[in-house]
Amino acid sequence: MPKVKGGKRPRQQLQEGRANGILFNTGAGQHILKNPLVVNSIIEKAALRRTDVVLEVGPGTGNLTVKMLEKVKKVIACEIDPRLVGELQKRVQGTCLANKLEIKVGDVLKTDLPFFDACVANLPYQEIPENFKISEKIQTVLKDTGYSEKRARSMDIDDFIQ
Repeated sequence: MPKVKGGKRPRQQLQEGRANGILFNTGAGQHILKNPLVVNSIIEKAALRRTDVVLEVGPGTGNLTVKMLEKVKKVIACEIDPRLVGELQKRVQGTCLANKLEIKVGDVLKTDLPFFDACVANLPYQEIPENFKISEKIQTVLKDTGYSEKRARSMDIDDFIQ
């Protein structure tokens, strides 16, 4: 007897990831960084210092955030998805890392950013719109803070693939 296949689900539903009961919209670029080797590689290549205030764009559930909090003075995490903000808050709540984390809810391009020393992000690479101007936004903040000797390093996925 031939196997009977169940009804097909739409492709986007199949691509949606799950973590802690949260559905991620992978079609909109939501992917959660889970590989500890990649997390450690990003942190190593960012050359973060204990005295750094780091701006993290799109912290998601906080896998990269928590590792950075262990190494730096402060992390300012800017997340657009309120569901993920809640997960990140729960993750650090009641720990010694909680007072080192500041969360900004909203689009980083439309948010007033405070002073920071370094910017780290695990941005979606398959669907970045042409008008995505994060580098211009960061340059404006750097100029406005009057701190022109900030460290900057451009990295892409090839930096993390052996």
